[in-house]
Amino acid sequence: MASTRNAADMPASDKTAPPQKSLFKHSFAGVAAGGISTAILYPLDLVKTRYQIHENSPRAFRSLGQAFASIVKSDAGGSRYNLRALYQGMSPALYGTTLSWGLYFLFYEHAKSFYAEQTVLPAWAGHFASGIQAGAMCVPLTNPIWLVKVRMQVQGTHPSQVPYKNVANALQRIVAEEGVAALYKGVVPALFLTTHGAFKFVAYEWLKTEYNDHIGTPLGIPQTLVMGAGAQAFASTATYPYQVIKTRLQQGGPSADKYKGTWDCTKRMAQLEGLRGFYKGLTPNLIKVLPTGALIFAVYEYVYQLLDGPK
Repeated sequence: MASTRNAADMPASDKTAPPQKSLFKHSFAGVAAGGISTAILYPLDLVKTRYQIHENSPRAFRSLGQAFASIVKSDAGGSRYNLRALYQGMSPALYGTTLSWGLYFLFYEHAKSFYAEQTVLPAWAGHFASGIQAGAMCVPLTNPIWLVKVRMQVQGTHPSQVPYKNVANALQRIVAEEGVAALYKGVVPALFLTTHGAFKFVAYEWLKTEYNDHIGTPLGIPQTLVMGAGAQAFASTATYPYQVIKTRLQQGGPSADKYKGTWDCTKRMAQLEGLRGFYKGLTPNLIKVLPTGALIFAVYEYVYQLLDGPK
């Protein structure tokens, strides 16, 4: 990637390009970014989810290494290592990330071009509003896929639960056994998590602006990777408790009806697990999301510029 233009100057608002064509490029670049990052880093997402569902019990993982070892052994019956266990639930994760990022960049760039014309708003406010708006539009469209991803990732942790065969089977069984509303378990904390994307894009856009203003050299892949990781770290740490609550609400098996809702889950976690309970799995999550954030933005910028062509 030879250079990356300031986000404010990207072709979402380029008057020389048809808006729908430009938005399609943003969306396709988002699909590529989501798919590539998931394919590379999925095992860390699985470990993070397993961390999040454990409360104060002997089954809780003691370290990241022990978590990996436990998953590959327990999912193989304890007699041998099964590395495929680290990719359990990857299909819905791929569907979810490609759909989510494709839609997110589409909605974000469309909203950003609108807010850029509102001269009363500072740039960061327009970016934050665009992130909230894009996230809120994505949540109802993608929550069922994320629910299935969590259910398939925790298969094997509840021996009494009959495993799902695939994504279609999971969707069919969830609707048949729990009703259509079950597909939207965790949607409230997911809506709160729209702040995650907003924080991330505000931080990323700010870092790019600061770089361009104070350094001015072409922004290449190394710089984009660092900025993406930094923006991701800020957003993930700030909003991580919402992720834990959402995962607790979405897990199936005997624990499915443990919480009555978002507030009940929050209150019980605070009482039984304290503040640390809201940050269970933060370490594997950061290990996963820092390279994820870096890859998302680097791949997105690279693919977008390939599609946009030379200027």
